[in-house]
Amino acid sequence: MKKIFILLTLLISLVLNIHGETINLTADAAVALALENNLSLQSESLSLSIKERTKETAWNAFVPEISAGGGMNYSQLLLSDPDPLYVQNDKTWTVSGSLSANLRLNAGVGTGIKQYQIDYEAGLLSYEDARKKINRDVRNKYFNIITMDANLKLKQMDITLAQKRYEQARENYKNGLISELDMLKAQVTVENTKPEYNSLLTSYRSALMNFKLVLGIPGTVELAMTEGLDMITLYRLDADALIDRYSAKRMDVLQINKSIESLKNKRKLQSQSERTPWLTLSSSWGTRVPDGLNGDNWKQEVWQDSATIGLNLSIPLDGYIPGSSTDVTLENLDKEIQKLVLQRQQIYDFAEIEIRSLVMTLQNSIDTIDTYTLNVDLAKKSFDLTTEAYNLGTRELLDVETAQSELMSASQNVLREKYNYKTKLLDLEYAINSDDISEILEEK
Repeated sequence: MKKIFILLTLLISLVLNIHGETINLTADAAVALALENNLSLQSESLSLSIKERTKETAWNAFVPEISAGGGMNYSQLLLSDPDPLYVQNDKTWTVSGSLSANLRLNAGVGTGIKQYQIDYEAGLLSYEDARKKINRDVRNKYFNIITMDANLKLKQMDITLAQKRYEQARENYKNGLISELDMLKAQVTVENTKPEYNSLLTSYRSALMNFKLVLGIPGTVELAMTEGLDMITLYRLDADALIDRYSAKRMDVLQINKSIESLKNKRKLQSQSERTPWLTLSSSWGTRVPDGLNGDNWKQEVWQDSATIGLNLSIPLDGYIPGSSTDVTLENLDKEIQKLVLQRQQIYDFAEIEIRSLVMTLQNSIDTIDTYTLNVDLAKKSFDLTTEAYNLGTRELLDVETAQSELMSASQNVLREKYNYKTKLLDLEYAINSDDISEILEEK
């Protein structure tokens, strides 16, 4: 219900702001829009609806084949003994009709119905996996946009500070406090920062344009990201516990388990279809009127009806012959099942490596964020003191620029590491198939 409300709110906002206004966008809202407008997911949904309808109508395996027919047949007597002169009605039109029903059953019918259920469950897993991947990827893009935007603001701040220093240097030069060379150095610093800013701005606009395309939002709509990376939650991480508790619940494990179940059921179906008796129930009814163009013949004493009902049992035997097509097919299915079991073990091995790697990366990010945050405080203090000293004439311009560069670098490091932490946390959430990782991890 919450997701539907978010989506409706967004759609209304888009309609109202279609002419270039700005709409506020949270990460949850971005995911809701992407899920609503993703064409691949819509295709998955259609495939799933087909499998669902097939599953729900599987009872039609017990509906017999029913057919009805009718026709007129002309016959003419060509040769006859005795003499044709004594034969009555040698040219006739016979009118006939028929109705028949046929039903074949064996032990494989129930197994076939179960296969529809398995196919539908496999489709559900595939659809859910596609949704989770979109959720992870859209959130990654969302926070990437935020990071790029924050980086642009840092760079803009860098330009602004450099511009102020240049203006100060120009005043100092006019007052004879510094040389012309020092003033020109300050001007060069300002100009050198602009190309890098323009390059970052182009990358940001390109990323934002692609992000709108993923969300299905017109390019004219402006977005205002309402979430940021300033306040992120750090968690306690235990790789062994995550592997033990969640490896078997991963989407790839669930999907290959379903594939193994499907293949085993198909083997059972093949065996039952080719090696167990078939019971055939049949019935038919037919009627005919000889010389039906003669109205007098449509009487009870001329009308001819017939009906049959049958119960037949057939036992296929060729499936028991070694090397027969049935025997080869069953052996091949056994090998395919063994292959999937081996693949499942590979997935488990890969899952352990992936989860351990993500936990190590996240733990490193947590430690790095603490260090980088401390560096920002130190760099800011150093920059403030250096700027003050420069204004008093006790420090060179180069000292101020160095301090500013260190401050910007420290700020960008914190920003980049927070983004790395956030994206790796989303990767871990997908790797252990969790809808909300905050519900299973403890905060530090």
